Amino acid sequence: MNNIKGDMVGDIESIFFGDLKQTPQSSPQTTSVDTIKEQVKTISEEVSKTQNKTNSEGRTVIQITNDPVNLDDIEEFVLTELEEKRFNTFNPRDKYFIDIETGEEVKIVEKTTLYNGTFLYTVKHIDEDKLVTYPRKMFVGNFKRFVPKDYYIREAERSIEDTIDKETILIKHLLEKPDNLQETEDGVYLELLLEEPIPILNGIHVPDKIEIPVKRMFDMDYKILMLEKVICLDDKIASLLFVDYWF
Repeated sequence: MNNIKGDMVGDIESIFFGDLKQTPQSSPQTTSVDTIKEQVKTISEEVSKTQNKTNSEGRTVIQITNDPVNLDDIEEFVLTELEEKRFNTFNPRDKYFIDIETGEEVKIVEKTTLYNGTFLYTVKHIDEDKLVTYPRKMFVGNFKRFVPKDYYIREAERSIEDTIDKETILIKHLLEKPDNLQETEDGVYLELLLEEPIPILNGIHVPDKIEIPVKRMFDMDYKILMLEKVICLDDKIASLLFVDYWF
Protein backbone atom coordinates (compact mmCIF):
# COMPACT_ATOMS: atom_id res chain seq x y z
CA MET A 1 0.00 0.00 0.00
CA ASN A 2 2.87 2.35 0.77
CA ASN A 3 4.18 2.00 -2.78
CA ILE A 4 0.94 3.18 -4.44
CA LYS A 5 1.08 6.64 -6.02
CA GLY A 6 -1.34 8.86 -7.95
CA ASP A 7 -5.13 9.07 -7.96
CA MET A 8 -7.85 6.37 -8.18
CA VAL A 9 -11.41 6.61 -9.52
CA GLY A 10 -14.61 5.10 -8.03
CA ASP A 11 -15.98 3.99 -4.66
CA ILE A 12 -12.64 2.92 -3.17
CA GLU A 13 -14.11 1.86 0.21
CA SER A 14 -16.48 -0.52 -1.55
CA ILE A 15 -13.61 -2.02 -3.54
CA PHE A 16 -11.46 -2.70 -0.48
CA PHE A 17 -14.07 -3.51 2.17
CA GLY A 18 -17.23 -4.63 0.35
CA ASP A 19 -20.12 -4.89 2.80
CA LEU A 20 -17.89 -4.12 5.80
CA LYS A 21 -18.30 -0.47 4.94
CA GLN A 22 -21.50 0.57 3.18
CA THR A 23 -21.53 3.93 1.39
CA PRO A 24 -24.24 5.61 -0.68
CA GLN A 25 -24.06 5.12 -4.44
CA SER A 26 -22.60 8.12 -6.22
CA SER A 27 -20.98 9.01 -9.48
CA PRO A 28 -17.30 8.09 -9.97
CA GLN A 29 -14.93 10.50 -8.34
CA THR A 30 -11.19 10.92 -8.07
CA THR A 31 -9.58 10.03 -4.71
CA SER A 32 -6.00 10.62 -3.73
CA VAL A 33 -3.82 7.73 -2.64
CA ASP A 34 -3.05 9.43 0.68
CA THR A 35 -6.78 9.63 1.42
CA ILE A 36 -7.19 5.94 0.57
CA LYS A 37 -4.35 4.98 2.93
CA GLU A 38 -5.96 6.92 5.76
CA GLN A 39 -9.39 5.38 5.10
CA VAL A 40 -7.97 1.85 4.93
CA LYS A 41 -6.17 2.34 8.24
CA THR A 42 -9.23 3.80 9.97
CA ILE A 43 -11.70 1.17 8.75
CA SER A 44 -9.28 -1.69 9.48
CA GLU A 45 -8.90 -0.50 13.07
CA GLU A 46 -12.70 -0.31 13.47
CA VAL A 47 -13.19 -3.85 12.14
CA SER A 48 -10.39 -5.17 14.36
CA LYS A 49 -11.91 -3.57 17.45
CA THR A 50 -15.32 -5.06 16.65
CA GLN A 51 -13.89 -8.58 16.23
CA ASN A 52 -11.83 -8.38 19.42
CA LYS A 53 -14.87 -7.25 21.40
CA THR A 54 -16.95 -10.16 20.11
CA ASN A 55 -14.23 -12.67 21.00
CA SER A 56 -13.65 -11.23 24.44
CA GLU A 57 -17.35 -11.45 25.28
CA GLY A 58 -17.73 -15.00 23.93
CA ARG A 59 -18.88 -17.82 26.17
CA THR A 60 -17.68 -21.39 26.53
CA VAL A 61 -19.15 -23.57 23.78
CA ILE A 62 -19.71 -27.24 24.67
CA GLN A 63 -19.60 -29.63 21.73
CA ILE A 64 -21.65 -32.82 21.90
CA THR A 65 -21.23 -35.58 19.31
CA ASN A 66 -21.75 -39.33 19.03
CA ASP A 67 -18.52 -39.70 17.13
CA PRO A 68 -15.69 -37.63 18.64
CA VAL A 69 -13.72 -37.75 15.37
CA ASN A 70 -16.53 -37.09 12.86
CA LEU A 71 -18.14 -33.76 13.76
CA ASP A 72 -20.96 -33.90 11.19
CA ASP A 73 -23.55 -34.55 13.90
CA ILE A 74 -22.13 -32.08 16.41
CA GLU A 75 -24.37 -30.09 18.75
CA GLU A 76 -23.15 -26.90 20.36
CA PHE A 77 -24.35 -25.31 23.60
CA VAL A 78 -23.25 -21.82 24.63
CA LEU A 79 -23.00 -21.52 28.42
CA THR A 80 -24.29 -18.61 30.46
CA GLU A 81 -21.97 -16.90 32.94
CA LEU A 82 -23.34 -18.99 35.82
CA GLU A 83 -23.14 -22.24 33.84
CA GLU A 84 -19.60 -21.41 32.75
CA LYS A 85 -18.56 -20.75 36.35
CA ARG A 86 -19.98 -24.05 37.58
CA PHE A 87 -18.67 -25.95 34.56
CA ASN A 88 -15.13 -24.77 35.29
CA THR A 89 -15.32 -25.71 38.98
CA PHE A 90 -16.99 -29.12 38.61
CA ASN A 91 -14.64 -32.08 38.70
CA PRO A 92 -16.15 -35.31 37.31
CA ARG A 93 -13.21 -37.42 38.45
CA ASP A 94 -14.09 -40.23 40.88
CA LYS A 95 -17.81 -39.78 40.21
CA TYR A 96 -19.69 -43.09 40.00
CA PHE A 97 -22.10 -43.96 37.20
CA ILE A 98 -24.11 -47.00 36.15
CA ASP A 99 -24.12 -48.54 32.69
CA ILE A 100 -27.85 -48.73 31.98
CA GLU A 101 -27.28 -51.46 29.36
CA THR A 102 -25.68 -53.85 31.83
CA GLY A 103 -26.25 -52.40 35.32
CA GLU A 104 -22.47 -52.34 35.79
CA GLU A 105 -20.86 -49.70 38.00
CA VAL A 106 -18.16 -47.45 36.52
CA LYS A 107 -16.01 -44.61 37.84
CA ILE A 108 -14.68 -41.63 35.87
CA VAL A 109 -10.91 -41.54 36.29
CA GLU A 110 -9.91 -38.89 33.75
CA LYS A 111 -11.33 -36.12 31.57
CA THR A 112 -9.39 -35.29 28.40
CA THR A 113 -9.85 -33.06 25.36
CA LEU A 114 -9.56 -34.30 21.78
CA TYR A 115 -7.67 -32.27 19.17
CA ASN A 116 -10.94 -30.82 17.84
CA GLY A 117 -12.13 -29.61 21.25
CA THR A 118 -14.56 -32.41 22.15
CA PHE A 119 -14.34 -33.93 25.63
CA LEU A 120 -13.57 -37.58 26.30
CA TYR A 121 -14.00 -39.43 29.59
CA THR A 122 -11.93 -42.42 30.64
CA VAL A 123 -13.88 -44.66 33.01
CA LYS A 124 -12.98 -47.72 35.02
CA HIS A 125 -15.40 -50.63 34.75
CA ILE A 126 -15.46 -51.90 38.31
CA ASP A 127 -16.53 -55.50 37.66
CA GLU A 128 -14.15 -56.08 34.77
CA ASP A 129 -11.37 -53.85 36.15
CA LYS A 130 -10.67 -52.26 32.77
CA LEU A 131 -10.35 -48.70 31.43
CA VAL A 132 -12.43 -47.48 28.49
CA THR A 133 -12.72 -43.99 26.97
CA TYR A 134 -16.13 -42.63 25.95
CA PRO A 135 -17.37 -39.36 24.39
CA ARG A 136 -19.48 -36.93 26.40
CA LYS A 137 -22.57 -38.06 24.43
CA MET A 138 -22.51 -41.28 26.45
CA PHE A 139 -23.32 -39.28 29.60
CA VAL A 140 -25.90 -36.71 28.41
CA GLY A 141 -28.79 -36.58 25.95
CA ASN A 142 -31.59 -38.96 25.02
CA PHE A 143 -29.25 -41.79 24.06
CA LYS A 144 -26.88 -41.72 27.03
CA ARG A 145 -25.44 -44.97 28.29
CA PHE A 146 -24.30 -43.90 31.76
CA VAL A 147 -26.35 -42.23 34.53
CA PRO A 148 -25.28 -41.09 38.03
CA LYS A 149 -25.24 -43.97 40.50
CA ASP A 150 -27.50 -42.27 43.06
CA TYR A 151 -30.13 -41.60 40.40
CA TYR A 152 -29.95 -45.15 39.11
CA ILE A 153 -30.36 -46.67 42.56
CA ARG A 154 -33.45 -44.54 43.18
CA GLU A 155 -34.90 -45.47 39.79
CA ALA A 156 -34.28 -49.14 40.53
CA GLU A 157 -36.04 -48.76 43.87
CA ARG A 158 -38.95 -46.99 42.18
CA SER A 159 -39.29 -49.72 39.55
CA ILE A 160 -39.22 -52.39 42.25
CA GLU A 161 -41.85 -50.52 44.26
CA ASP A 162 -44.06 -50.30 41.17
CA THR A 163 -43.56 -54.03 40.59
CA ILE A 164 -44.54 -54.81 44.19
CA ASP A 165 -47.64 -52.62 43.87
CA LYS A 166 -48.61 -54.42 40.66
CA GLU A 167 -48.17 -57.84 42.27
CA THR A 168 -49.68 -56.99 45.68
CA ILE A 169 -52.53 -59.49 45.37
CA LEU A 170 -50.17 -62.32 44.45
CA ILE A 171 -47.76 -61.50 47.28
CA LYS A 172 -50.55 -61.26 49.87
CA HIS A 173 -51.92 -64.59 48.69
CA LEU A 174 -48.50 -66.17 49.32
CA LEU A 175 -48.28 -64.50 52.73
CA GLU A 176 -51.58 -66.03 53.78
CA LYS A 177 -49.73 -69.33 53.99
CA PRO A 178 -47.40 -68.85 56.99
CA ASP A 179 -45.30 -71.85 56.01
CA ASN A 180 -44.05 -69.88 53.00
CA LEU A 181 -42.04 -67.63 55.36
CA GLN A 182 -38.71 -68.58 56.84
CA GLU A 183 -36.65 -66.67 59.39
CA THR A 184 -33.31 -65.37 58.13
CA GLU A 185 -30.12 -66.62 59.78
CA ASP A 186 -29.66 -63.38 61.75
CA GLY A 187 -33.24 -63.57 63.00
CA VAL A 188 -34.04 -60.04 61.81
CA TYR A 189 -36.36 -60.78 58.88
CA LEU A 190 -38.94 -63.23 57.65
CA GLU A 191 -38.05 -64.24 54.11
CA LEU A 192 -40.45 -65.15 51.33
CA LEU A 193 -38.65 -67.06 48.58
CA LEU A 194 -40.52 -66.92 45.29
CA GLU A 195 -40.73 -70.11 43.25
CA GLU A 196 -41.25 -67.93 40.18
CA PRO A 197 -39.26 -64.68 40.42
CA ILE A 198 -41.17 -61.55 39.41
CA PRO A 199 -39.75 -59.55 36.47
CA ILE A 200 -39.02 -55.94 37.37
CA LEU A 201 -41.05 -53.37 35.48
CA ASN A 202 -39.35 -51.00 33.01
CA GLY A 203 -36.64 -53.57 32.27
CA ILE A 204 -34.15 -51.87 34.58
CA HIS A 205 -30.98 -53.77 35.48
CA VAL A 206 -30.30 -54.27 39.20
CA PRO A 207 -27.40 -55.96 40.97
CA ASP A 208 -27.80 -59.59 41.99
CA LYS A 209 -28.05 -60.64 45.64
CA ILE A 210 -28.12 -57.07 46.97
CA GLU A 211 -30.71 -56.07 49.56
CA ILE A 212 -32.70 -53.22 48.02
CA PRO A 213 -34.86 -51.16 50.42
CA VAL A 214 -38.64 -51.19 49.93
CA LYS A 215 -41.39 -49.98 52.25
CA ARG A 216 -44.74 -51.68 51.73
CA MET A 217 -47.26 -52.73 54.38
CA PHE A 218 -49.31 -55.93 54.25
CA ASP A 219 -52.13 -56.04 56.80
CA MET A 220 -52.85 -59.67 57.63
CA ASP A 221 -55.73 -58.79 60.03
CA TYR A 222 -54.01 -60.38 63.03
CA LYS A 223 -50.52 -58.98 62.37
CA ILE A 224 -48.77 -56.56 60.04
CA LEU A 225 -45.98 -57.60 57.75
CA MET A 226 -43.78 -54.72 56.63
CA LEU A 227 -41.85 -55.43 53.45
CA GLU A 228 -38.44 -53.92 54.14
CA LYS A 229 -36.18 -55.22 51.36
CA VAL A 230 -36.06 -57.38 48.27
CA ILE A 231 -33.28 -59.45 46.73
CA CYS A 232 -33.04 -59.82 42.96
CA LEU A 233 -31.52 -62.30 40.55
CA ASP A 234 -31.28 -61.77 36.78
CA ASP A 235 -33.29 -58.54 37.04
CA LYS A 236 -36.18 -60.32 38.78
CA ILE A 237 -37.42 -60.17 42.37
CA ALA A 238 -36.46 -63.51 43.88
CA SER A 239 -36.88 -62.92 47.62
CA LEU A 240 -38.81 -60.55 49.91
CA LEU A 241 -37.73 -59.68 53.44
CA PHE A 242 -40.38 -58.73 56.00
CA VAL A 243 -40.53 -57.49 59.57
CA ASP A 244 -43.58 -58.66 61.55
CA TYR A 245 -45.54 -56.34 63.85
CA TRP A 246 -47.76 -57.96 66.51
CA PHE A 247 -50.64 -56.30 68.38
